[in-house]
Order: sequence, then structure tokens, then C-alpha cells
Amino acid sequence: MQWLGLMLWGTLARYGATPARRRITAAVLAGGLMVSMGSQLWLLRLDDQLNLHTGLPLHLCGMMAVLCIPLCWFPLAAGYHLLLLLGVPGAFLALCFPSVVQSSHPLLMRIAFLRLHCLIIAVAVFIWAQKKPPPADARRAFLLGNGFLVFTACINSILGSNYLFLRAAPSGTPLAFLIRPGYGVYVASLEMLCMLLMRFLCDGYRWLYLRK
Repeated sequence: MQWLGLMLWGTLARYGATPARRRITAAVLAGGLMVSMGSQLWLLRLDDQLNLHTGLPLHLCGMMAVLCIPLCWFPLAAGYHLLLLLGVPGAFLALCFPSVVQSSHPLLMRIAFLRLHCLIIAVAVFIWAQKKPPPADARRAFLLGNGFLVFTACINSILGSNYLFLRAAPSGTPLAFLIRPGYGVYVASLEMLCMLLMRFLCDGYRWLYLRK
């Protein structure tokens, strides 16, 4: 289901990136993001699960979804590069290993979850199709990402929450494997993998852009 959704949303984003269709496409993508986030919050509220531990956009894809809304209309380089280097791989992994919150309406929650992550990638496709240049260097995005990580870790320590899965890894995902040797290894592994992935993506995006 997620791959069909990703294909459909990606096609819409690519088709709608022309100047004549850009405004309406931006509205559709931003509206889809808001509906997806709102649906998840509403479903959490129905189950009395909506609180500061679950409702803040402090998971990577939650933060990226919020960022994507203004990016639909104002694709500033810093936000766009952060989306390419952190948002797209994070959303893709979430589609590969969905970690959906338990709900009394599991199908609706799953649909909202998958649609949100498809839309994050679709927004990147939408901006890419407008021929916006990708990052030449991954360092700024890496520093911004680490700043968000430190901020989220502070929120976790105050609330006892598990945003960014910094306190515990969800089962059935690669994070569960990384945390087995211990918390220090877990954080160090995330940092190393992030550096390698961002360097690889940075080079890959530049290669694809120059081939256009």
C-alpha cells in the first residue's frame, strides 16, 4: 500500500511542479500533510493517548512534515537540503519499517502514517522538479540535525518521552538492532551512519542534478 501511495503522490508532485500548476500542487501537498498529522492526533485523542509524550512533532518525520508545509511555497535552500539529506531517507525507512502507534482504529492510523511519509518524499520531488540545486556539502544539514537531536534529548529528559527514539528503539526496525550493545553504542552508531548516509546522498544528489 505504501509503495503505491508513494508512486501516486510522487507522480502528482512531479506533474504539478510546472509554473502553471505549482500553486495548486503546493496547496494539495501542504493540505495532505496537515490532514495526515491532524488525523493521527485525532486518533490519539480518541484513545486518550494524546499528550506531551506523543503529540509533539519531535520525531524526525514529524519535524520534517512541519518543515515541508512552508517549503511547498518557499523552498529555501537550508530547509530543502535538510529535507533531502534527513527527511527523505528517514521517511523512506519509515515506509520500509512502519512503526505505527497502537490504535483502536488501526487501519485509519496506518493510512495517516503512511500518507504522511509518502508526502514528505513527494515534497522533495516537487521542489527537485523545480530544478532547485541540491546541497554541495552535507555539513550544515548535519549540524542542524544534531542541534535538533540535542534539543529533543533535552525535551525527553524533562518529559520522560521517547522522541527520536533516543530512549528506546521500536521493535522490528534497524534501530532495535543498533541499541542491543548499549545506549552509548546506539547514539554513536546513529551519528556515524548519519554522517556516512548524508555524504553518500550529497554526492548522489549532485550527480543526478548535473545529469539533468
